[in-house]
Amino acid sequence: MDNRLHPGQMLGTYRIIEQIGEGGMASVYKAYQVSMDRNVAIKVLPGQLAESPEFVKRFQQEARIIARLEHPYILPVFDYGEENGIAYFVMRYLEAGTLKDKMQAGQLSLKEIDKIFMQLTDALGYAHGQGIVHRDLKPANVLVDSTGHIFLTDFGIAKLLESASPRLTQTDAILGTPAYISPEQAAAGPIDQRSDIYSLGVILYEMVAGRVPFVADTPLAVILKHLNEPLPLPSIVKPDIPMFVEQTIIKALAKDPKDRYATTAEFAAAWRHSLDGVGSLYFEDDKKDNAPFSGQAVSTTQTVSKSDASKTIIPIALGCLVVLCIVLFLAGGFGFATTLFTQPTATAIPTSTPAPTSTSAPAVSPTASITVLFKDDFSNQNEPWGLLSDADQTIEYVNDTLKAKLTPTNWFVWTRPNDVDYENVHIETTVYPNNSDQYTAFGLMCQQQADNDAYYYFVITPAGQYVIAKTKSGATDLFLTNNDDWAYSNVIPKKAKSYRIGADCASNGTLTLYVNDQKVDSVTDTSYTKGMVGVVIWSSETKNGITDVNFDDYLITAIK
Repeated sequence: MDNRLHPGQMLGTYRIIEQIGEGGMASVYKAYQVSMDRNVAIKVLPGQLAESPEFVKRFQQEARIIARLEHPYILPVFDYGEENGIAYFVMRYLEAGTLKDKMQAGQLSLKEIDKIFMQLTDALGYAHGQGIVHRDLKPANVLVDSTGHIFLTDFGIAKLLESASPRLTQTDAILGTPAYISPEQAAAGPIDQRSDIYSLGVILYEMVAGRVPFVADTPLAVILKHLNEPLPLPSIVKPDIPMFVEQTIIKALAKDPKDRYATTAEFAAAWRHSLDGVGSLYFEDDKKDNAPFSGQAVSTTQTVSKSDASKTIIPIALGCLVVLCIVLFLAGGFGFATTLFTQPTATAIPTSTPAPTSTSAPAVSPTASITVLFKDDFSNQNEPWGLLSDADQTIEYVNDTLKAKLTPTNWFVWTRPNDVDYENVHIETTVYPNNSDQYTAFGLMCQQQADNDAYYYFVITPAGQYVIAKTKSGATDLFLTNNDDWAYSNVIPKKAKSYRIGADCASNGTLTLYVNDQKVDSVTDTSYTKGMVGVVIWSSETKNGITDVNFDDYLITAIK
């Protein structure tokens, strides 16, 4: 059946203007919608499908689901219909090219790749959250406008066409885009969101390396390579690809879905982590309004070896194996929390632990009408905060914030602005988590003694947990709250974009934790009555226990 449309022809309430695209799965037309006085794009599915009542029913069901997708990076579907044996979708019409066109025009910069990739992961993650798998992710289905804004198209169409087989040939219905197809889809196996993650990995491979990983003379030969051949390393195709970027791509393109990233958010976090090691990448036009807190910024880093870092005497403590800590401490290196591995970790907390009933008290932190002793918005990089950069951890200035990152599991890091002993103070800072594991911890420390191993710390997690603790050289950290254990508080919002964390370190031994100006908990301990202050981060014991946060607007005031 010929379902080709001609200029001037009506399809429902839409007047066809011209054909603007054609592929194995559908034809696309520019049309005019009189009632809305606008141009639209109409995607027409193969004509023989509408002959099947079963397909028409399924088409209507799937079309309603697709039309409900509302996301800034997904091309909206305005309408759908079936008329005279023609099934069609009506979408927004854009004067935009495709990602395929953009890549064919020349090699993309790393900045362009990052922007496109992050938008794609955002769009796909939203769709996956709605229970929708794309199934035909490829550059030709990604529209890119003149500002670099992307619009992902054709959700659900591959699923519709696959369900129509054998009315369509297997090549058209299941194997429409061999270069980007996942092994399980090529083998007609079960499909879930990890199939899209594989296809997204192919797109990322192509953007970075300049070509797709598998090339052959026939579509079938390409498919067999996806199924059976080892992945050609991106660095073989393009030798200057950074190692961390390559590792991120390799995981996404694992043959077994279980070995890939489980979600697009996990993929995006790994990608951003890989860029942290790319010293040549710096976004000059990043603004504090949207970076780094929204995940849109990439920081410059300086990679040094651990041995080199340990020779630099700066006020930072690194959690590590006890033996190594002792050796470094005796050698005059950093101060270390040597008992970290013997204390409870965030991931070991039973989820059934009840939240303490005392944490809902709406007490406000006492910052009003008091003397400011020190403040820092991190816009002046000459402030004396301890900085560090190596393969496992970084403390650095990024976009007028202090960025702190840990990649090893169960590591503890502190840094402070000076060597001043403060007494009877309130301290606070704003923390912005960046794709951190939900069981990593971050917060404040105070009353640090001269040996650097004795102090109090106040930390929370994005999962809503908290602790006020005391460290002492040669002893296991003592959790002063909740019977020496972690606990949950309903004052701490879960997975928030930012937290304003405050702490009272009073000379009478009262230690109080605040989050967003509300009291979480308070204890009394008189071991240390004055000392140095700073910020801390602590990674969890999960496999992907990355801690990545930014501190801003640090403040020390006197308690009267």
